[in-house]
Amino acid sequence: MRPLEGLTVLDFSQAYSGPYCAMNLADYGARIIKVERVEGGDQSRFWNPYADNGKSGYFAIYNRNKEGIALDLSEQEGKDIIKKLFAEVDVVLENFKFGTMDKLGIGYDVAKEINPEIIFASLSGFGQTGPLCKNTAYDNVIECMSGFMEMTGFPENPPLRSGASVGDSYTGLMTALAIALAYYDKKHTGKGRRIDVAMLDTMFAAIEDAVLAYSLTGEPITRSGNAKPHEIVPYDTYHCAGDEVIAVGITEESMWPDFCKAIDMPELVDNPRFATNDLRCENYQELTEIMAEYVADKNIDDLLEAFSENKIPASGIFAPLEAMDHPQIRARDMIISIDDPNVGSFEGFGIPVKFSKTPGFVAKPSPELGEDSCRILETLGYSKEEIDRLVEEEIVGTPETTEKYFEEE
Repeated sequence: MRPLEGLTVLDFSQAYSGPYCAMNLADYGARIIKVERVEGGDQSRFWNPYADNGKSGYFAIYNRNKEGIALDLSEQEGKDIIKKLFAEVDVVLENFKFGTMDKLGIGYDVAKEINPEIIFASLSGFGQTGPLCKNTAYDNVIECMSGFMEMTGFPENPPLRSGASVGDSYTGLMTALAIALAYYDKKHTGKGRRIDVAMLDTMFAAIEDAVLAYSLTGEPITRSGNAKPHEIVPYDTYHCAGDEVIAVGITEESMWPDFCKAIDMPELVDNPRFATNDLRCENYQELTEIMAEYVADKNIDDLLEAFSENKIPASGIFAPLEAMDHPQIRARDMIISIDDPNVGSFEGFGIPVKFSKTPGFVAKPSPELGEDSCRILETLGYSKEEIDRLVEEEIVGTPETTEKYFEEE
C-alpha cells in the first residue's frame, strides 16, 4: 500500500493551487474524485500549452491520478449526488471564492451534518476570515501583497514576480500537509474538522527573515538580487567568460578556507575585512568586486571543478530544458512519461519525495471530463435507468456528452 491509500478526497478545486494539492495526495495513494462542471469542466482545461488536438497539457499534468465526475450543481439532483458522496469520503477540498459552497447548499455545515468525521479544506487567496476574505486573488496579487515580490529582483530594478507560481504551489503543498495531519488525527480521534488555508498567509510565512530582521534590528530588508549580503557572504552569482553565470555560496564558517583555496586566494582566509561572516557581510561590496574580477575571464567548467574539489556548492545556470536532461534529474526519476487520453503521450515532472517502500507513482492519467461519472453513480446506488436520465438531462456529464463544449471552443 502507498502511504495515503484509504484516504478519499472529494475535490472541487480548479486552476492550479487546489489541483496541485490534490495531485500530491493522489501521487501517494489517496483516491481523488474530481468534481467538474458539465459545461467545460475545470478552467485549466483551456490553458496552454495545448497538444495537437487542442486539449490542455497543463490540465493533464496537474490532474494525474484522479477520477472525474461532471455535474450540474445548479440542479438539486446534482447537489443530491454531492451529499451522497459526502457520506462516503474523508475529505472535501475546494478553492472557490468565499461562500460559494455555502451558496450552493453544500458547504461545511451541510457536509458535517451528513458526515460528522468529514475534513473540509478550503484553499483561498485570503482565507475564510478578515476584511479581504471575499476578494479573489491569483498568484501575482498574493506575491505583491505578501512582500514576496518586493523581496525579489535587484535593488536598482522594479520588483519581480517569481518565475513560477510559487504562491499557488506552496499553498497547495501546505494544504496537502494540513489534510494529511487532519486525517492522521481523525484516525486516532474519529473527529473531522474545518481547514482554512490562505495563499496570503502561506506566502507571508515564506518571506524568510524580513520580518524577523526588522523585529530584532529595526532595519528593513529589501531585494538584493541573487545575494544575501545581510545574512551570508559569499552567496551570489558571478559572470564568467563566455557570458556564463556561476552560482556559489557557503553557509558555515568552516567552509571559508576551502572557498579561498578554490579561488586561489588563501591570503583572504585571515584578512581582517573577510575573516568572519559578519565581516564579510560588512564588506560585501568589496568582496563582490574581488570575486567579479577573479571569475570574469575564467571558464565556468574550470571554476565548477575547483569548487567541487573543495566541496563548495556551485552550479551554472540551467534553463528548464537543460535541467530536464541533467543526469541527476533523470537518475531521480523526475522526468516521467505519461500516456494521457486528453493529450496523448507526454513527459512531465515526477514525484519528488522518495520512500524506501510503497513509493508514489502515476497510476492513471488525468480524467476526461466526466470519465468516471457513471461508475461513481453506480457505487452510490443509482440504477442504470436513473443514470441514463441524469445524463440525458445533462445533470451528469460523460465524455460523450461533454465533448461538445471543447468543440465549441
